[in-house]
Amino acid sequence: MKTILFLDDDERRTSEIRSRLIGEALTLITVETALECIERLGERDYDLVMLDHDLGGEIFVDSSREDTGMEVVRWLRENRGAHGAFIVHTMNPVAAAGMYFDLTAQGYTVLQTPFGSPEFFAAVFEILGVKPAQTSRPTLKERLRKYGRGLRRR
Repeated sequence: MKTILFLDDDERRTSEIRSRLIGEALTLITVETALECIERLGERDYDLVMLDHDLGGEIFVDSSREDTGMEVVRWLRENRGAHGAFIVHTMNPVAAAGMYFDLTAQGYTVLQTPFGSPEFFAAVFEILGVKPAQTSRPTLKERLRKYGRGLRRR
């Protein structure tokens, strides 16, 4: 069973990542603060660690603060674990670059992409070796077919 650690303070993102991974043989651990994330990283290794930078409802936060995802990266520099891949998913581009380069310099496999982007979810599924959860939304082909049938009835 693969284990994921997800650092983010936005409940909508947490809900979305949970719904996308429903039905998979995975353990998803969610945390909302840098301190919680560091505590979890100290307990075990993870197959995938997803890090946000700006926490506590703030945006474009200075990376020197201890209440950011960058604090997790600094902790990892001193306490290297055998973690799998990392995805830096913050919308703060300056902080994302710093986190990406620091983790890469430490030898970790890292992807930097904003949460919710097609690249983000493609990477999650590829890293974990799982297929995306099926959604109930019909495909474009199915929607067009239904639309065409509706036109013929008129």
